[in-house]
Amino acid sequence: MAGYGNRTILLDFPEFSEEGDRVHVIIRNPRLVPVQDLIPDEVPDGPDGKPDQKAQLASGMAIIARLVVAWHVYDATSMAEDQPLLGLPASAELVAKLPMEIQNRISDEIAKVRNPGA
Repeated sequence: MAGYGNRTILLDFPEFSEEGDRVHVIIRNPRLVPVQDLIPDEVPDGPDGKPDQKAQLASGMAIIARLVVAWHVYDATSMAEDQPLLGLPASAELVAKLPMEIQNRISDEIAKVRNPGA
């Protein structure tokens, strides 16, 4: 098989997994994706002249969604006894249903590329 090595990164979340379950996310390695995949979409200014915070957040969620290859994660917005699994393909709307800790871990992988050595 030809191509770059280490094209994906497995992020495990054993602290969120119940016995017999494995909460995880597999993302494309941000070091190996084109820069345009990591650039946020243009965000309009709000009425105060500053970038709209909700639009900025959605733009960040879209970047994460572009990196997700596979996952076994649940809808953290659900209060049901059995939380539903999130399906694929990932979207900004689905990424928004992840626990903040999972969103932050993926963002940390992106930050390693944007700010090497930080």
